Amino acid sequence: MMKRDTILIVDDMEVNRAILHGVFETQYNLLEAENGEQALLLLEAYHGQIAALLLDLMMPVMNGYQVMEEMRERGEFTDVPVVVITAEDSVEHEVRAFDLGASDIVKKPFEPHVVKRRIQNIIELNLHRLNQEELIAEQAARLRESNAVMIDALSSIIEYRSVETGQHIQRIRMFAKVLLEDVSRCYAEYGLNEQNIDMIASASSMHDIGKIAIPDSILNKPGRLTPEEFEIMKTHSVKGCEILAGLDRMSDQEYLQYAYNICRYHHERWDGSGYPDGLKGDSIPVCAQVVGIADCYDALTTDRVYRKALPAGQAVNMILNGECGAFSPKLLECLKNVQEPFKRLSQEYADGASARKDCISPTRAGYHREQDPLDTLQMGQMKYFSLLKYTDSTVMEVDMTNGVYHVVYMPDSAFELLRSGSSFAESVANFADALVHPEDRGLVKKLSGRYMEAFFENGLTRRSYRFRVFNPLREKYRWCQITLLRIDCGQPHQRSALVIWQPETESAAPLKVMEPAGTGLLHNLVGGIQQCLNDRWFTLVQVNEGFMQMLGYGDQELRSKFQNRYLNLIYPADREEVLRQTKEQLQSGSTVELEYRVVARDERIVWVLDKSQLTVGEDGKESLFSILIDITRSKKAQDELRLTLERHKIIMDQTNDVIFEWDIGKDQLSYSPNWVEKFGYVPIMEQASKRMVQVSHIHPEDMPMIDRLVKRIRAGQAYGEAQFRLADAKGRYRWCKIRTSTQFDDMGNTYKVVGVMTDIDEEKRAAQALIDKADRDELTGLYNKSAVRRKMEDYLQRRPKDESAVIYIIDVDNFKQINDGHGHMFGDTVLQAISAKLREVFRGQDLIARIGGDEFLVFVRGMPDPAAAERRAMTIRDGVGGLFRQNVIQCKVSCSIGIARCPENGTTFDELFQRGDMALYYSKAKGKDRFALYDQEQMSRLFDGNGGYRTANTTIDPRETTDIVTGDVMEQVFRLLCDADDIQKAVEHILDMLGRQFAVSRASIYEVSPDGGLISNAFEWCNEGVESGNGRGQKKSDGRLIREVHAQFDAGGVWHCPDISGLKESIRRHFERRGTKSMLQCEISDRGIYRGAIVFEDCAMHRIWTEEQIHMLAFVAKLLSVFLIKERARCQAADGAGREPVAESAGETGSETASGLKF
Repeated sequence: MMKRDTILIVDDMEVNRAILHGVFETQYNLLEAENGEQALLLLEAYHGQIAALLLDLMMPVMNGYQVMEEMRERGEFTDVPVVVITAEDSVEHEVRAFDLGASDIVKKPFEPHVVKRRIQNIIELNLHRLNQEELIAEQAARLRESNAVMIDALSSIIEYRSVETGQHIQRIRMFAKVLLEDVSRCYAEYGLNEQNIDMIASASSMHDIGKIAIPDSILNKPGRLTPEEFEIMKTHSVKGCEILAGLDRMSDQEYLQYAYNICRYHHERWDGSGYPDGLKGDSIPVCAQVVGIADCYDALTTDRVYRKALPAGQAVNMILNGECGAFSPKLLECLKNVQEPFKRLSQEYADGASARKDCISPTRAGYHREQDPLDTLQMGQMKYFSLLKYTDSTVMEVDMTNGVYHVVYMPDSAFELLRSGSSFAESVANFADALVHPEDRGLVKKLSGRYMEAFFENGLTRRSYRFRVFNPLREKYRWCQITLLRIDCGQPHQRSALVIWQPETESAAPLKVMEPAGTGLLHNLVGGIQQCLNDRWFTLVQVNEGFMQMLGYGDQELRSKFQNRYLNLIYPADREEVLRQTKEQLQSGSTVELEYRVVARDERIVWVLDKSQLTVGEDGKESLFSILIDITRSKKAQDELRLTLERHKIIMDQTNDVIFEWDIGKDQLSYSPNWVEKFGYVPIMEQASKRMVQVSHIHPEDMPMIDRLVKRIRAGQAYGEAQFRLADAKGRYRWCKIRTSTQFDDMGNTYKVVGVMTDIDEEKRAAQALIDKADRDELTGLYNKSAVRRKMEDYLQRRPKDESAVIYIIDVDNFKQINDGHGHMFGDTVLQAISAKLREVFRGQDLIARIGGDEFLVFVRGMPDPAAAERRAMTIRDGVGGLFRQNVIQCKVSCSIGIARCPENGTTFDELFQRGDMALYYSKAKGKDRFALYDQEQMSRLFDGNGGYRTANTTIDPRETTDIVTGDVMEQVFRLLCDADDIQKAVEHILDMLGRQFAVSRASIYEVSPDGGLISNAFEWCNEGVESGNGRGQKKSDGRLIREVHAQFDAGGVWHCPDISGLKESIRRHFERRGTKSMLQCEISDRGIYRGAIVFEDCAMHRIWTEEQIHMLAFVAKLLSVFLIKERARCQAADGAGREPVAESAGETGSETASGLKF
């Protein structure tokens, strides 16, 4: 059994194919089709390799229902299971799909892992079933053998009751099998195969089982039956069916159905004259028709009480001529083919012969057809062409080898006697004696004797005679013409002919030979003219002077040396071909045109163009008038061209490239022979431009590109290139590259394209591997920032309007603490584990990327349901939360997730990322370790009340300003503090720089006294239009508030508050008085003791800060802590020495600086 490792995906939507491709690409080879016609093409080409067909219902060109109907007609459901994947949700669609043969139905949207397991189970069950077929076949054979034993036993009962049947049942079985085998070879439309032929042959034994119910007095009556007795005998077919109906518990219902049909209908006839139901034509089951013929043949060739057995040839003639009732013309043609094995079997299994079992196939027993399986159809075509020459004529087919004749068509009842005899000679004699004019009777009778023998002996193809026949209607003789037409099937010993009996409408004048017009002009042509008989030698009648000059022979030499046989002048190697082509061309007309070689007197080889016209002379003989033109020079030129082409072919055979040529006007493609060697199938040739982009082996995703190239070429593009995927003989897609050059006619119009197709599969896959490596994050193997953005933008630009998508922005909570607490190597392990979890949760075609240190992005196509998006987010959160719980290193890992939907929340990358980012920080603001689906109203309430949202350089594009913020700003802060002579001014400058950089409302630094009871505003910068929060240097004593504020900081010394509405009432009121809506505070500490903070407040909107920005500002706070604590110590030291501090503000005195801190 061929390995079935391929799944065929059929869907007109590329995204749907991509989803399924991602599910199965690691385990199966995948073929894709975008319409039903392409699916059927691939199914036919790779039927033995396809494990399952995944089929959409609603498609252009041909929908899924039509595909299944076609598969059912072809019988392909037995090998290839069909799984329907559709968005249709009605019961009617489900019922129709299952009725047509679908194995399963999957509703869209679907869970990839569930679909994968369901389809794998279906494939495994089907493969298991196919692997069991041989065992089942063996078991079925044993069961049939058991059935045969029982049938023989039952048949024997009938045989012992009837003195006439003898071994009749065994002969019927053998006759039926032989005839069925010929029918299956000649007429494939009956769908017969070895299995059902054996079954029908076995069931034929039951054809007369009903005779057990017929009284012995009638069944064994020694004489003809009376009409009343015959009516009783006719009931045996119905009685037999009643017996078989009682066997409905038999497991083999197909066998029982054959037996029932044979028993009931084997006496039905083609014209409806049979019994018991009077069925007509093809409404009679073919099994019953075959057994009916076998039964008639056996009845005619065996002894009966009222007559002796007839010869086999006479029995066949009687059946062919309707004397036993009308039978199917197709089956009668097959009967002619098997008359010899019928005759032999009737002798071997004659009554009284050894009753051996017929366990040997008739074919193995000696029945070998000499003809090709298609000869019967070819014979019918030859008869058809012959009959076209004559209309309203009585036509007989005669085989003089065995004396069998067949009246094919008889429009005139006056010729009825032509079917009266047991042989052709007897029928002709009966007709002549009764109706032919006495003077013409001898001529007509010789047709079955000497004239016919001479006709075949001389190799004639046609011969006509005239005679008079009596017309009973007008009571007078009328002229008729009888014509013999040879049927030449290439068998030298076959002597078959059609005999045409044609009445003439009026007295015919003697036939005259048709002289070709313009004979004088023809004498001046290069070459010559000759007339010859249309016999096996082309016997010369006359030649002109030009003929003799061309070949150098005279009349006397032609007679003495060649016996006037023109065939002997033809070059020996060309003689058979000239005979064959002459006969072939005359089958469809009366003209012949050939090119061949003749041998001149000086032994020169002369190429001639022979143009001949068939004519009939007064004597009824056929002649060929031929004009012979010397074409030796042009033929030599053709030979030189042929040699050139052969050299070109040799060169082309040594390359793997395929050369093709496209005739634009005819829309035909031709290819170099190595196409079939390379790809294993015959490519598209007719209607090429249309079929290539609809029904071909090209990958569906590449068809639009090929279509565009074809259109550009038609429009006049001189050169073109394209790379595409093409399925090979094994059903694997290979990358190919075509280069085309267009040829133009004199008017500048495109008329032909020549191109080369190169296999670039290895190079393309190697290049793709390098590109994929460059697109991947080195640590996790996921896509990197630039790759995921490029792929998302590419998809969003060509996204179908009715298709949805979801973006997930995932941020690992407190990842800095993981790095600080367990080391960076463990942090890398955490990122790799999260990456593996995301691959497990999402499909292969979903885009998964690492876009930052601890940030991930996932983009999912084809997810219209918000609830499904949330369920997937919950799976991510729970999966990440379960990591490292059982590890030696105990570590709690969690993540926050933001979700945005396309097109509801945006249709561009920037829009979707921004909405997803907002949802991410909404989930972080609500306490982390959770997910949030973007909701404009909800986000507006959190951030600015108007739907506004802003982060400082929230981006994943490395070309934007994130690196400037995190790098340049920290460097500037450090230099300002290190180079400052006045720390106060340096800090003021830093707050101004940071406030403007991040566009906040207010940036300030406050200090907490050493005892924790006093808080003062040390530095403050306000944006334009923003009032001061507390006033510079203002102090406040509120230990409880200070402790509550300090409790808000996390372990890293950061308090990120996007929305103060969620704070405790005491804290919220404090910041509401300052007009604050959101803020970020980074702790300033002295040896781990809380000493204040740097604060960034936004009074206009709810601001969200990225992790990277928070880390940077926390670092700035630490720098400020170092320098401010150092400056305070210096000021305190100066106070102790009674000196003025270096840094003082105008108007301020004593030990306090303008900042309010005691330095």
